[in-house]
Amino acid sequence: MSKKQQPFDDEDSEYELVSKSEMKREMERLQQLGKRLTELSPAQWQGLSISETLLAALTESKRLKNHEAKRRHLQYIGKLMRSEDEETIQYQVDLLDPSSEAFGRRTGQMEKWRERLIKDAKAMNAFIDEYPDVDRQHLRNLVRNASKEMAGDEPKPGSGYKKLFQFIKETMI
Repeated sequence: MSKKQQPFDDEDSEYELVSKSEMKREMERLQQLGKRLTELSPAQWQGLSISETLLAALTESKRLKNHEAKRRHLQYIGKLMRSEDEETIQYQVDLLDPSSEAFGRRTGQMEKWRERLIKDAKAMNAFIDEYPDVDRQHLRNLVRNASKEMAGDEPKPGSGYKKLFQFIKETMI
């Protein structure tokens, strides 16, 4: 059989063959991510890296009441997810989910920053270098108040300690 007559040559193919089952699993995974997106609030959608088309579909999903309509709409959202940056969206959704590992790591980083800012005077410059848009005066006031609460024989975290954490959280997001 000559080379012209061969219907398919493995060596010359530049694309990867994917089974129908694998394609279905991928679509179901994208639909599950889409379902997690529909469970978020519209305010949380604004912080995600998603297209306007997907945002409109998510907004529409809040309006649907019929079970079958919701199911079909989730399929549509799954289809839209194919053109999105899935890994980025997954990471951003995980940051919003308290049970995820990414959320835990992020919270740990925020707590470390709070401790460093309270204990180390040089940490403020490092924080400002990493987040240059931060309100420096407000940060200094929060650190001073939290330091006063933590000073003394019995360190007792109070509102200043919590406000500093909230400020760091808003800055890092």
